[in-house]
Amino acid sequence: MATLEKIRSKSVLLFVIIIVALLAFILGDFLTSGRTYFGSGTTVAEAAGAKVDYHAYQARLSQLSEQYQAQGRQFDNDVMSQNVIQELLVEQLLNKEYDRLGITVTDAELTAAMTGDMPHPAAARFISGLSQQLGLPAPSGSAVYDAMTNPAKYGLTPEIGNQIKTAWAATEADVEAAMKNEKFNRLVAGLFTANKLDAQSVYNDGAEARSIAYTSKNLSAASDVDVTDADVQAVWQENKEAYRLNDETRAVEYILVSIEPSQADRLAGQKEVEDALMALNSQPGTDGVSASTRFLVNRMEAPASQITNRALKAFADTASVGSAVILSHVNDSYTLAKLIGKKNNIDSIQVSYLMAQSPEMLDSALTAVRGGATMASLSDGRTMQGIDSTWTSLGGGFPEALAEKLTNATVGEAFAYTDSIQGQQAAGIYRVERRHAPVAFYDLAVIEYTIDPSNETLAQLSTDLNTFLAANSSADDFSAHAAENGYNAIPAMVSASTAGVGNARDSRGAVKWAMEARKGQVSPSFQDNKQTYIMAVAVKDIYDGDYLPATAPAINDQLRQQALGKKRGEALAAKYAGKANNVAGYAAAMESKVDTINVVFSQAMLPGIGFNESAIQGAVANAQKGAVTGPVAGNNAVVVFEVLDTKTEGRPYNFDEYAARFNQSLGINHFTPIQLLLGKNKVKNYSLNFVQSAVQD
Repeated sequence: MATLEKIRSKSVLLFVIIIVALLAFILGDFLTSGRTYFGSGTTVAEAAGAKVDYHAYQARLSQLSEQYQAQGRQFDNDVMSQNVIQELLVEQLLNKEYDRLGITVTDAELTAAMTGDMPHPAAARFISGLSQQLGLPAPSGSAVYDAMTNPAKYGLTPEIGNQIKTAWAATEADVEAAMKNEKFNRLVAGLFTANKLDAQSVYNDGAEARSIAYTSKNLSAASDVDVTDADVQAVWQENKEAYRLNDETRAVEYILVSIEPSQADRLAGQKEVEDALMALNSQPGTDGVSASTRFLVNRMEAPASQITNRALKAFADTASVGSAVILSHVNDSYTLAKLIGKKNNIDSIQVSYLMAQSPEMLDSALTAVRGGATMASLSDGRTMQGIDSTWTSLGGGFPEALAEKLTNATVGEAFAYTDSIQGQQAAGIYRVERRHAPVAFYDLAVIEYTIDPSNETLAQLSTDLNTFLAANSSADDFSAHAAENGYNAIPAMVSASTAGVGNARDSRGAVKWAMEARKGQVSPSFQDNKQTYIMAVAVKDIYDGDYLPATAPAINDQLRQQALGKKRGEALAAKYAGKANNVAGYAAAMESKVDTINVVFSQAMLPGIGFNESAIQGAVANAQKGAVTGPVAGNNAVVVFEVLDTKTEGRPYNFDEYAARFNQSLGINHFTPIQLLLGKNKVKNYSLNFVQSAVQD
């Protein structure tokens, strides 16, 4: 009993200890595993049972970023990240379809694709590259596989063999995925392939041209027509699938304030440039700007023929040594130039050379060259590489010591030369065949200066925007008072899958805020990482249904215009119905004229009337020759017409030709994989859970 009493007396303390331990466990898991209990864990996105894992997403994103950087291509990381998510989601959805449909790649198929005489395109580049490195006479997947499993046979270390194995496995996975996708596409393409009726329909749509006499009245003539919300909703209902939402979407308005230099900043910058110009003209070299990191100095030594900038070339040709000028001033950027030195030198020579793997190989090679052998004939592609009679420039980044040696060498006399170039030993035999006459070489300093916004300017821009936000803390006030305060409230649509707000780069954090905010809420001010803008966002509406509603500002104006055109057409058609019994009579009633055109049902435009006039084209296709038809309401006008003559194309029907035309315009290529695979399933994009909040000013 005493023991039980002790337990009871300590029960509250035990309960507290258990709760604290449990919370510590949950919080620890939350912090280390990425919102396991309160969010998506390591799932970045999911749809229709397919999931994108965070680690796979990061690996693909890093791989793609490295490729772009290696190629020197510019990219927006936020746009790239969302593209990667969709790409991985499509892959997962495809894998589910492969499993469901029983699509597989057999070992025999994969082996043939990797080691056969005609490697799969997804493997061809890999096979060709390694074959070349192995010194094979022709690309061979089987030889590469042999080198991977027997590296010593090809003079390779076991480590290199393991590296080839890793690359082989990755390529094999890519090939398998590509082959599965090809099988799936062939299967799906069969569902979107023209049958006999489809091909005949395409032929019929273009086979007949009808000459018509017509008169028309532009829809703008019905200026007294009113459009109701019900009219707008009816137009939306006809085309609502065009407004399907794959994930929750929010209508926002945002203010974007560019961080630019003020007038005071520009005046101060101009003075700094003028002072620097004086210093450059009075001090040696580039000492005049060495004390300021705002001036970026680039030195170059080159003949006039290699100076591509016309203004810089003109300056170099006419300036005296030691003089400096402002070469250009564009917006907030200045370019200064100074001629530091000028000398005569040989700009290029015609030279033959033989590069050797080691200096020990030079003696025998030099004897052979002096005995009449050409440099190219001694080249074996591995230990020695030779070229005969090529022109090369001695300017720019050409090694100075070698340039001096070639400048002073006797023409036609071969010599051996060994040196260390950029940390690498270079051993070679050279023979100068010809030299150009000496030309002027210019030693130039090109100095860039950009006027940046001052801290005071940035503080003032931030203060002004924050003052506006404090006085306009609702989305309605944000919109209503932006213009009077000198701002432009720009509409945009955002979702978890949106790379940024509108056209603002580096604004994914602002998307995160918008997706977590309430309707009518206004954000604090945000600033991008590069300090090029400050931004504020207001959430105008939240759309979490299956479709973007007709009331959404993003589509409402367009729908209203369509509804207005439809009602105007109906009003004008009713007004002129029965007013005459021939086209000329209708032209008089409409105060218009009679024209003639040829109408082909499949053409995109009716000359004199407009584009996409399917109602009018359909009426022409079904009208009897000589009968007056109309008024028919189109997208741009109401038309009354008479078919004067019918002419056939005179081209015989061919199933293969017109089936191909059908497939080109309406076949599988008309759809995107995500559309086909998602159907009506929504995408749940959790990537915002892994985004840091926007930088708030």
